[in-house]
Amino acid sequence: MSKEPIPPEQGSMSFSSHLDELRKRLFRSLLVVGVVFLVGWMGFADQLKYFFLTPHHDAVAAVAEYDPPIELESRLMVLSPLEDVFYTLKVCLLTSLLAGLPFLLWQIWAFIASGLYQKEKKVVMGFLPFSLAFAFAGMSFGYLFMIPTILEFLYAMADPEMVIPAYRLQDYFSLFLMFTFALALIFQLPILMMGLAKIGLVSAKFFRKYRRHFILGAFILGAMLTPPEPFSQVLMAMPTILLYELGIVLVAIQAKKTKEKDTETP
Repeated sequence: MSKEPIPPEQGSMSFSSHLDELRKRLFRSLLVVGVVFLVGWMGFADQLKYFFLTPHHDAVAAVAEYDPPIELESRLMVLSPLEDVFYTLKVCLLTSLLAGLPFLLWQIWAFIASGLYQKEKKVVMGFLPFSLAFAFAGMSFGYLFMIPTILEFLYAMADPEMVIPAYRLQDYFSLFLMFTFALALIFQLPILMMGLAKIGLVSAKFFRKYRRHFILGAFILGAMLTPPEPFSQVLMAMPTILLYELGIVLVAIQAKKTKEKDTETP
């Protein structure tokens, strides 16, 4: 007769105790994010604003080296006295969330971990570090390569004899956030594939079988997440396809290790 698993610690807590603990952890999280936000706002606002504008400056510098060169104003337009203020608030808030992410995740984990069995905790902790690593890899890829490349292409498309390029700060930052969050999610693809394989829903053979369907879907997704022009759509689809191939390799390695472990187990 198999031994019954020990119930999670949260099983003995009342509903009001759950709410009280959740309230405390939310307060701590907001306090940490708020402190980091104030530090960024009061001491590093100019540096943060420049940091988030770097992809734009890189694109402007790139088109200036064309033959003939394309001269663009590196400063972005604002159409409201509050536009720069809101931009500063957004970059400080985004920075505070990223800087406080380890503490936020720890608070979330501390709240839900007591409601999980040991096996479930092991699974979560096995995937979480890799998920974070892939998310930051996606954001770094966008910041260092994809966003500057797409902006360079878009800036070069404008005919200076027909239009006067005057790009707005709000529009640039919206595009920046769209690509950053989209890439952070897309780079979770190998983790998602490994998770589905881990619970036995799919296998590496399944992913190989539907490779062509996924490639088509990657281009459709690229069209949905990017401006309506083919260059950025292809540039979004290609990393997605490469991540899918990486996911197949990781799923195959995971299956091999599981099979070896099962073989060794008496």
